[in-house]
Amino acid sequence: MGNYDGPLSHGGARLKFQSAVRSNAHRNTVRNLPAALRIEANRKQVVMAFRTGACEQSERENSRSFDGPGYRRLERGALGAGAAPLSFLDKALELRPGIVAPVLEHDGLEVLAFMLHVEQDVIRDLSTYLNEEEHRRAAGLRLERDRRRFIVSRGQLRQVLASRLGILPSEIELEYGRLGKPHLSRRMPARDVRFSVSRSGEVAVIALSIRQEVGVDIEAVLPVPEADEIAALCLSTSEYGSYADLDPEDRLEGFLQRWTRLEAVSKALGCGLGQPISWDERDWAVRSFVPQPGYVGSVVVRK
Repeated sequence: MGNYDGPLSHGGARLKFQSAVRSNAHRNTVRNLPAALRIEANRKQVVMAFRTGACEQSERENSRSFDGPGYRRLERGALGAGAAPLSFLDKALELRPGIVAPVLEHDGLEVLAFMLHVEQDVIRDLSTYLNEEEHRRAAGLRLERDRRRFIVSRGQLRQVLASRLGILPSEIELEYGRLGKPHLSRRMPARDVRFSVSRSGEVAVIALSIRQEVGVDIEAVLPVPEADEIAALCLSTSEYGSYADLDPEDRLEGFLQRWTRLEAVSKALGCGLGQPISWDERDWAVRSFVPQPGYVGSVVVRK
């Protein structure tokens, strides 16, 4: 649950929610727990199921096109009363392989997006930026697709950070929090740069902020059959109430808005979604954005 290179989910494709939550083994284990622990155990199982759900549908549909090409920066302010609703039909930048493009800029916050499906020569170039430990992590991934995605996302992160710090990408030094959240080493110049990375399907984003903690999450827009059950277990009482009040045709949009926001907050706090999260919405600025047609994202910055 501590992988901060991006969400372990694959765009919310057909979730293996039934096997994780409804299995007899899980029910028998959870039934004997105190009520509070029982709720948290169920919540962790739901999060694990969402993050590790099957990705076949995402692989087929992560390049879904909507209203055609175009570019629009979305600056919608914090979610809540009076916030403009996000529509998945909003035009967004059509990303080009090998190009890192800004999709949101506001008051010291920057979100950059890029494709993970690139030519072999680009992969080779980016792999030269990785250190020995990162090469070992890539080599340990079973699927070639996953190795490629890791190399491209980590190489692009190093390239972006290096451009801000005025050093070579291979000179970037990262340290890791208790649950795996990366941050710049104390030996780095301008170490007040905060960053967060998320990937889903063939799209990845990097959020950058100066001094303030930042978290970002994106998901492919795909059906989530168990969204109501996941929302009931993972959202706060007020969040779930506003979600339950939505019309059926707005539920997918509403669920993904809330899920990506919850993921983004968990990353900014440096904890996994399987961990208890305590946060006050008033302490965070929340923005929604569309990194690529067919995807939705949320980024949070501590005020």
